[in-house]
Amino acid sequence: MKTKKLLLAVVAIMSMTSVWAQFPDPFIPDDKRSNGINWIPQPPSLTGGDFANDFYYYQWGKEQREEEWVADWALWDEGIDLSRVFGPCLAIELTHETTPEILLLAEAATSDAHQANFIVKNHFQRKRPFATFNEPSLKPEEDQEEAKTFSYPSGHSSRGWMYAMVLATVAPECTEELMARARIYAIHRVVCGHHWKSDIDASLMLVAGVFPQVVVSEGYQAQLKKARAEYLKIKGGDSSSAKALTANEAKAKTPIYDMQGRVLNGEPTSKGIYIKDGVKFAK
Repeated sequence: MKTKKLLLAVVAIMSMTSVWAQFPDPFIPDDKRSNGINWIPQPPSLTGGDFANDFYYYQWGKEQREEEWVADWALWDEGIDLSRVFGPCLAIELTHETTPEILLLAEAATSDAHQANFIVKNHFQRKRPFATFNEPSLKPEEDQEEAKTFSYPSGHSSRGWMYAMVLATVAPECTEELMARARIYAIHRVVCGHHWKSDIDASLMLVAGVFPQVVVSEGYQAQLKKARAEYLKIKGGDSSSAKALTANEAKAKTPIYDMQGRVLNGEPTSKGIYIKDGVKFAK
């Protein structure tokens, strides 16, 4: 049994190493970072009463796979290119060429989230939902490899929450939209079938414990000054540094949510109440 667990951990490390090879070093050394094992609770057991919520959301997630709001799955599945997910919230293009300081800040902090998540995930070694029920996920071509890794907390969600929190320190006025975006990013992992609802809840709990340590570090504060200056320069209209979106472009890229907090794939097509830029409107 110990040998099997060791092999699974090695596979997980190898797969994540290839994904994260292009990310910068985290702000906090591994031996100094808070250990989420000390505050993240045990995941619900299959026979426990609290598993009912996970089971409900697993069934709900499968029902959502045919809905319009899941049609932009290619965007939400980009575990690396989180700038494409959160860039519209700031109404600027986030690229390594145009916004290097902002992305260095976000990606270094996100490395902290990944390292913290990895420790907790391999401590609990929870099986993924689709593998638990021996059913295909939304992306069955990935199921064989995904089944070799663990579920709790969600790594994608941890990185998404951290990315949103970091960008909120760069653009505080965008906090509400960034956090709403992070929630939708996380819930897609449930729709996919790769994570339980409690996995993404635990990921937020994890990042909430790690982020304060990251944000007060000297390295973060020094990089934040550069990122904030870069952001203000762009928003001031200096096109020589990076491209600020026009008002019409920003409006087109701003996500629209229904009253359940789900993001739409474009303009609403049916009557109802929707939210855009934090304002409700009726169609």
